[in-house]
Amino acid sequence: MNAFRKIALITVLATVVLISIGGLVRVTGAGLGCPDWPKCWGCWFPPSSLAEVDMAYVEAKGYDVREFNPVKMWTEYLNRMVGVLIGFLVLGTAIAAFPHRRVHPRIFWCAVFSVVLVAFQGWLGGQVVRSELHPVVVTAHMLLAIVLIGVLLYAVFMAYPAPDAGLPPEAKKTAYWLCMVLFALTVIQTVLGTQVREGIDPFIKDPGGLPRSEWLAKVGPIDYIHRSSSWVVLIAAGWLFREMYRRRITGPISQLSRILLGGVVVQIGLGVVLAYAGLPPPAQVLHLTGASVLICIQIYAILVVRAQPARTTAP
Repeated sequence: MNAFRKIALITVLATVVLISIGGLVRVTGAGLGCPDWPKCWGCWFPPSSLAEVDMAYVEAKGYDVREFNPVKMWTEYLNRMVGVLIGFLVLGTAIAAFPHRRVHPRIFWCAVFSVVLVAFQGWLGGQVVRSELHPVVVTAHMLLAIVLIGVLLYAVFMAYPAPDAGLPPEAKKTAYWLCMVLFALTVIQTVLGTQVREGIDPFIKDPGGLPRSEWLAKVGPIDYIHRSSSWVVLIAAGWLFREMYRRRITGPISQLSRILLGGVVVQIGLGVVLAYAGLPPPAQVLHLTGASVLICIQIYAILVVRAQPARTTAP
């Protein structure tokens, strides 16, 4: 399984990188840097200048040549190329899993499902462009990337010997449900964050309007809900850490609980920077990437707890 493990792990990391690049595309307003798909200004390779663009094609499509921006164009094109790379990596995981389909059928079918997901993700990426960055389509595109990460993580986890979470029998159920609650709350918080992002999208598209520092004030109640609910996520992460500390758990799940609590604190800190420092773009990208990494760690924690070997109490 070594080949499968390596390719699948690289694919997971590449998908997290793709989410980061997608965040960069959004905060720089580069989503329509290439206004068509799969081509870019009618070319299979980004044109170096408007002189290389077929104006008849541009006029027929109704594109505004004043929107031609090499920086935004290459930012969006990089996003697409990383997506293509992930497509090949996912296909590689399926090929690497094929010889093990009889001994490890769950791993094989997860790899096959990942191919289906990445194909649908590619199609959805085209719909993002064709819909001119419709908020619902953009959010679905990001959430599907998280689903892909979850499927790949499960396959990778199954390809390794199950680790001992270091949990006594009476603590396993508590740890499992706390991890599940934390995961659900983080996903909800991420979705709320996408709604906030959708609220500032009109200002990203029109940077000459309101100052960046005033964008969040125009988003409405969803921003306050997103900020307030972050404390609920912090409480859940703190509760998991407290239970592991109180029960003197020293295994992997205890280490993961500390990492998760620290990650949530960092995310809240980034949220404070975004709210009070005028939405600096680097903080926006880090905030989105941090949410993706937290979700990955939470999925891994859930899998570790579920795989906890059965223990018997000595008479």
